Amino acid sequence: MSRSISLEASAPQARRRSLRAVAAIGAAALLGSLVVAATPAYAQPVVEPVVIDETPDRAVVESGNTFDSVADRSDFDPGYLISDLQFYDRNGMTESEIQSFLASKSGTCQNSRCLDILRQDTAARSANEQCRSFSSGSDERVSRIIYRVQQACGIAAQVLLVTLQKEQSLVTSTAPSQRAVDFALGYDCPDTAPCNVEYAGIGPQLYSAAWQFQRYRLNPSWYNNQIGTEYIQYHPNTSCGTKRVVIRNAATAGLYNYTPYTPNSAAMSNLYGTGDSCSSYGNRNFWRLYTDWFGNPTGQLSSAVSKSRLAGADRYSTSVALAASAYPDPSAVSTVYIAVGTGFADGLAAAPAAAVAGGPLLLTNRASLPDSVRAEIVRLAPENIIVVGGPSVISGSVVASLEALATTVTRVSGDDRYATARALALLAFPDGADEVFVASGGNFPDALAASAAAGSRGVPVLLVPPGSNSADSATRSVIDQLGATTVVAAGGTSVISTNYLNSLKSGTDVTSLVRRGGADRYKTAASINDYAFPTATAGYLASGVNFPDALAAAAVAGAQNAPLHLSPGSCLPAAAVGHLTLSGVESLTFVGGTSVLTSNAYNYRPCS
Repeated sequence: MSRSISLEASAPQARRRSLRAVAAIGAAALLGSLVVAATPAYAQPVVEPVVIDETPDRAVVESGNTFDSVADRSDFDPGYLISDLQFYDRNGMTESEIQSFLASKSGTCQNSRCLDILRQDTAARSANEQCRSFSSGSDERVSRIIYRVQQACGIAAQVLLVTLQKEQSLVTSTAPSQRAVDFALGYDCPDTAPCNVEYAGIGPQLYSAAWQFQRYRLNPSWYNNQIGTEYIQYHPNTSCGTKRVVIRNAATAGLYNYTPYTPNSAAMSNLYGTGDSCSSYGNRNFWRLYTDWFGNPTGQLSSAVSKSRLAGADRYSTSVALAASAYPDPSAVSTVYIAVGTGFADGLAAAPAAAVAGGPLLLTNRASLPDSVRAEIVRLAPENIIVVGGPSVISGSVVASLEALATTVTRVSGDDRYATARALALLAFPDGADEVFVASGGNFPDALAASAAAGSRGVPVLLVPPGSNSADSATRSVIDQLGATTVVAAGGTSVISTNYLNSLKSGTDVTSLVRRGGADRYKTAASINDYAFPTATAGYLASGVNFPDALAAAAVAGAQNAPLHLSPGSCLPAAAVGHLTLSGVESLTFVGGTSVLTSNAYNYRPCS
């Protein structure tokens, strides 16, 4: 039986150290001290190490603060603490992501200084060699200050957040002292004198530390620790000795200039605790905190994550390989979805529908059914086949071929890709959905990651025309019929406008709007996966520069509650590594042959 469903119309090294060696300064002298020089200035860099009688940096966080323990000491390389790509990332996090992160790490605040609620004024700074111009701000949230410093100085928000925690445990503190806030990153707090009140305040501290990190990079010969072989002290006490460290990049050199000690074996043996009297913890804690919060700072995926590859001779046989792997037992499949393999438009919304139906999404030519796809359908012997797209997308001859392979063949289509997506939503989710994803219909990357996420959550994806500032009545009607109360936007404001998102509340029960986006398609995919897959055991990786493999992979990933990440083909994006690490993924399936995902990507080479 064949039927058709259509929905028409429609600071130098020695000047920055741990604050516990600093003499107390009257709080009254610190409050409100926010105006600083446009560029932190020194007559000349001071590079001689200063020995003090202290244990540098905290060994453990204060009691009551909890962390998910992800870091494995076997992954620690003292010469490569963090990649330059991740350290000097001007687009590391959005302002809303920073605010959400701060809120997620804070408990019930006991005063007004917790970082998720603290507000301060910030002073303007002119452009300089290290940073772009930085405008003044009034009553700004810390998240906004961090974001603006990231943009101005090109130091990733993740680095600033980790440094705030490493120095003063401010990110998780529920009762920060004024002193801790005023010298949040330990900038210009020498070991032998009080902190410089000129740099007191969260704004001056963030900006000056970021400025200093760039100064290390731009003027490496001024400082003790440079790329190459260096002998790094274990502790301010010189009798504790040194370690030969081959520093591999500028970011690692900068961290050693900011905190000039490396952890000894005792500190590393007790990664989340204390070592011995010669242990230091600053750079260990930086690496450990970054790993726990954002994934491996080097951008490298642990070799403990197993890997495999699914690929065919072409896009059609790759979709077959995915189906055969995901559904080895044909009796488990009652419905198969079919989408054209030469265009992404109609298939974008088909992946979550196939995932919810518990069947694969197979690809076809417009005019003829590939032999490999036919053979796979014969093996699966489904009762139902859903063809996505009208006759101009998938011809009648293909439908006729399919009618010989299943009891019921249903064509779902609309006047355009947006109407087809709406029709799929109503067909595949007859009982409604409390959540709907929306993604751009003008390009495929964001929608592909959203499709796997939506399929895992049992909800549909609707498409948004590029440049739209208001949702049409047909889209709002479908959301109303589904009974959705939450809409998740895949992509930033340049992809889906705030006005469009807000308009989805009109005439619907939508009360919650969520945006998951990033600076590029790989970060957007990671952001979506952070939202939909806080934990996962398996993941998929497909090309982010072409759609066919990812289209079929999204359906399988969604059905298996597995995230789908994207790759430019020759490497593994740091954003993907971050999510895969934090979610606990134990196996990663590469979708596509070596011409699509090269051996470099397969060997977990980080993107640079």
